[in-house]
Amino acid sequence: MVGVSEPVGPSFLDLHPARPCVYLDQWVWVRLAKASKGEPKEPSDLQVLAAVQDAAADGVAFPLSATHHIETSKIPKLRWRRDLARTMASISYCRTLREQKILLRHQMLHAMHVTVGRPAFRPEAPDVLGTGVRWAFVGEPGRLVLRGPDGVVDLGTIGGMPGSLRKANQLTELMVLAGPSDAEAGYLREHYGYRPEVITEIVANRLSWETSYVDVLAAHPASKTELRVRLQARELLREHLDLFQNLTSEYRISLTRDLGINPDRPKLSRQRLAAFLDAIPSLRIAVDLKVELFRGAAKPWSMNAVHDIDALSMAVPYCHVVVPDREMASLLARSHTAERHGTVIIAGLTDLPDALRGLAEQARNAPGDRTGWDWAGPWDGYCLDWSDLLGSAPSPPAA
Repeated sequence: MVGVSEPVGPSFLDLHPARPCVYLDQWVWVRLAKASKGEPKEPSDLQVLAAVQDAAADGVAFPLSATHHIETSKIPKLRWRRDLARTMASISYCRTLREQKILLRHQMLHAMHVTVGRPAFRPEAPDVLGTGVRWAFVGEPGRLVLRGPDGVVDLGTIGGMPGSLRKANQLTELMVLAGPSDAEAGYLREHYGYRPEVITEIVANRLSWETSYVDVLAAHPASKTELRVRLQARELLREHLDLFQNLTSEYRISLTRDLGINPDRPKLSRQRLAAFLDAIPSLRIAVDLKVELFRGAAKPWSMNAVHDIDALSMAVPYCHVVVPDREMASLLARSHTAERHGTVIIAGLTDLPDALRGLAEQARNAPGDRTGWDWAGPWDGYCLDWSDLLGSAPSPPAA
């Protein structure tokens, strides 16, 4: 065990994967989708689209997240969702960042390792990039397989079938991203318990939790330093308590013994706990953003703010370039988040092509598959429509 006599500052891992990746906020994908239809909001969007497409072809990853799926599902018209999903799939290849809790488990274990020496080993980093909606929401691959009367079919025995199944997986991910039509949604509700409103209810509950604190602060004002400590505690208790308790139990960590939390020395105890929580990158980013939002209380909280904090707290530590909206970029700059993580954060879309130029060569030399689909066979593009899938189906054997 490592003794703690003074507050321990954060020790950050480089969490960026070997393959360079760029996180685009939802508004960027909407702009790219309009440009891809020949309807750019700004003439320069066409050049940005071309730069992004070239970078993706070179192997730069443009991963989606659970937040992208949620925000796309809120678009009212199916045609708009499908246009957006096609653009996303053609560039991201439906590559996704892994589910938040799996990545946070590693971050929290690392913070425990460097502050209290438990676990005694340096925790192994999980794979960050995968493909599909299941990777984003569950953290596991969600691959379609071909089944027959006797179980899973060995595709090697059917000529042309592996390529067709790869396209089926790709088109399925695109369709899930776009979401069902009204008629399909009704069928899914009736037969499979489809309830997309549950996610909206969860986010609304979290939004209510944040807005309730505005009144608390009005009655009990706090300095920026004090506010930050309070928000650290709220973030841990509200968002990550189960994970924290599971890990402290698994590794037999005592806050009193190992972290030096002493009720008789509250000031020092607060410093030590704050230093530990600051060593968890995504938690620190979320807290930093919330500090700025609560200090600017004239602007009300919104569901978009909740989504942005969720997305950016994970994207900034893991992606080499992040393009948030201008407000969030400004809030991140105030806490020097980009410098701390070695991540480029830009808000102007016209700045994106320059940021991508430095990543193309790195992507071409990166280890592993450049598309994320090597598990499904040789790459020959992303399947974007039924005609492509049906055209790839093997011919039936001659009678």
